[in-house]
Amino acid sequence: MIVTIATGAPQDAAGLVAENLALLRARSGRKVLLLDATSRQACRQWATERERLRLGPALTARAVRGYGLPDELERLYPRFGDVVIDTDGGNGHECRSALIMAQVAVVPLAPEEADVDARYGLIARLNNARMFNPGLRVLFVTASSEHDPAPRELSAMRSYAAQVMAGGLACTILHLPALLWGADRPGRCASDNESSAGAAEMAALYEEVYQASCVIPPARRDAFIGPAHVPGR
Repeated sequence: MIVTIATGAPQDAAGLVAENLALLRARSGRKVLLLDATSRQACRQWATERERLRLGPALTARAVRGYGLPDELERLYPRFGDVVIDTDGGNGHECRSALIMAQVAVVPLAPEEADVDARYGLIARLNNARMFNPGLRVLFVTASSEHDPAPRELSAMRSYAAQVMAGGLACTILHLPALLWGADRPGRCASDNESSAGAAEMAALYEEVYQASCVIPPARRDAFIGPAHVPGR
């Protein structure tokens, strides 16, 4: 199963979600590939530190940039049971092709960012990806501060998610301070501290992401027809 992180929240949140999902999936006994398609390469560095420190379970990380992602993914996918792709979430080639080849897109989104007019570009990118990949399931995840969002903010989040075909809002709410546990410790993440609030939140999100594991194979590279046009608002 291929899961792409396409963030509408600060990039740190996307990387943390990618790391935790990859670790939890590997902990379940799956062979996991973590692809880092971001400019910062934080996930790849995190995985390198885990390997250096011999922290289990084992997972493989690769850096991939530019137009090489579809070829690299098609070459490596048969060797792994699961792939998690961290992207910058913009309109770059990496994010577009990662969405087209995924079964699930996880989109962390801060409540204040759930503005259709201000952030229509993200909606357009996700809908455009579904034109090439009709089986793509889009799961928006509330990435909040220390406190839960107000009911009106959650309502706005649901309305925003409803603008995307097959889009929905996860029941899980991620609190970024809790998710940051271990961020100052090389190779660690919140799920390493299984008694922490961040670990509990990521375990709940993991169940939502993988609850309906798709048996549909990923879209083939030849389904990607160059840079996709994103319509204006």
